Amino acid sequence: MKAFSFRLETLLHLREMAKDKAIAEYGLSLSRREDAEKALEERKREMEDLREEIGRRRSTGFSGAEQNAYNRSIERAKEKIIDSNSKVEEAKKIVLAKRELFLRADSQFKSMLKLKEKQREQHIEVETKKEEMQLEDIISSRFVFNQSTSH
Repeated sequence: MKAFSFRLETLLHLREMAKDKAIAEYGLSLSRREDAEKALEERKREMEDLREEIGRRRSTGFSGAEQNAYNRSIERAKEKIIDSNSKVEEAKKIVLAKRELFLRADSQFKSMLKLKEKQREQHIEVETKKEEMQLEDIISSRFVFNQSTSH
């Protein structure tokens, strides 16, 4: 039986590499989104800590000059939270895009793999039929040979 060779093997390997790269990028984007979410939570904790500090200061006595500094700190904390929120939203969009790229690359790889398997099965079927025909020819020629030598 002749060995099977898939003519598109190089393309199959390229698609596999593209799929592997896409899943790595997808994983990296997930990690970045998680980092952005952690940063947002940290900013929220900082804001809460700042508010608690202001509450403690108000109970002991709070001068106007100190109030102004804390107000600026609260504004900066709010800006950081808004910035972190936008980074989280951007990271979520990137995750979705990378997921779609991975799914597309995976689908292309799987379809090429299915094509290879189908062609391999067809090759085996064709080669098996050839072998069966050769066996039939040998048996027929043997039968004819035996018939001609026995007369």
